[in-house]
Amino acid sequence: MDLGVVVGGPLTNLGGLSREVEAFGFESVWVAETARSAFVQAAVAVAATNRITVGTNIALAFPRSPTITAMAARDLAELSEGRFVLGLGTQVKRVNEQRFGIAFEHPAPRIGEAVAVIREVLGTFEGKPIDHRGRFYSIIMPPFPGAGPPPGPLPIYLAAVNEKMAETAGAVADGVLGHPMTSPDWIVRVLRPAVERGARRSNREPSEVNISTGVVLQVSEDREEARREAALQIGFYATTRTYRPVLAMHGFEDLLEPLRRAFVRQDVAAMTEIALPMVDALAVAGTAAECRERLAAFEGVADRLILGGAWIGPSEERLMANHRAIVETFAPGR
Repeated sequence: MDLGVVVGGPLTNLGGLSREVEAFGFESVWVAETARSAFVQAAVAVAATNRITVGTNIALAFPRSPTITAMAARDLAELSEGRFVLGLGTQVKRVNEQRFGIAFEHPAPRIGEAVAVIREVLGTFEGKPIDHRGRFYSIIMPPFPGAGPPPGPLPIYLAAVNEKMAETAGAVADGVLGHPMTSPDWIVRVLRPAVERGARRSNREPSEVNISTGVVLQVSEDREEARREAALQIGFYATTRTYRPVLAMHGFEDLLEPLRRAFVRQDVAAMTEIALPMVDALAVAGTAAECRERLAAFEGVADRLILGGAWIGPSEERLMANHRAIVETFAPGR
C-alpha cells in the first residue's frame, strides 16, 4: 500500500514541507483546494521536489471550464516531468452555489463528461481535433498552439463519497479519491464495489482503477488531545448531508441533526463532544503506536492512503506538530 501525505498552509512553507515528505520516502504528496488554489499549491510542490508524485486532492471541477483544467494539468505534468495526478471533485451543492455562484445539477454525469472533455483537450496538444457537443459542455475549439503534449499519461482521479460518484469514477477515471471521514469497512462494503460496478459498466477491469483514500490522522502522546481534535474535524464533515450514508452505515445517523444544530450555534465544544463516539470508527487518532495499529487495518483494502490531519480547530503549532508526527511515524521503512 502506497502512502501519501497532505501538505498545506502558507505557500512560503509549502515547498519545504513537500521536500520533507519526499526525503522521508513517501510515494506522493497532495494539496487541497480550500483556502488556496490547488494548482498553485501543486506547482510549488512540484518545483520543490524531484521524484515524488504530486496530486490535487482535490481541485474543484465545476467552477472551472474543463479546458482550463486540462491546460493547468498539462502544464503541471510538463513542470513535473510526468509526476502529476489530477484529482478532481464536485464539492457540495452549497459551496458551488454560495461560494462560486454556479448551478449544482446532476454532479455525477456532469463530472463524468468533464473528464471526457479534459482528455479530449489533452489530445489537442497531440494535434487531434476536438468537437465535443455534450449534455453539459460544448467545446469545439482547441487551446492556442505552442504547447506540446504532456510527458506520458496524465492520470485523472475523481473524489467520491457515495455509490453513484464512486461508480462514475470506476467508469471514467484512473483512480478514486475516498473521503478522509472513512473506514476500512466503508471501502470494502461501499466504495470498492461501486468502483468495480462502474468499471465493468465501461468494459474496464476494476484493477485499472486505483483506490486511494484520505484519512483523518491525529497523532499525539496525549491521546485525548488527538481524539478531541479528530472529533471536531469529523463533526465538521458530518454537518453536510452528503455524508449521511457514511454515518448511517456506522450507526451514527442520529448524531447528524445534533451536530448541525451545534454547528449553527458555532458551539465547537458541543460538536466535539457529540462527535467523540465516532472517532474510533471514522478517524485514526491517539499515540503513534495506536495510530500504526489502526492504519494497518487499511492494508489490502486501499491501494494508497493519503495521510492528513484535522484542519478545523488545531492551532498552527498543533498543525505542524501533527504533520511532523505523521511523517516521522509513518515514513516507509521505519
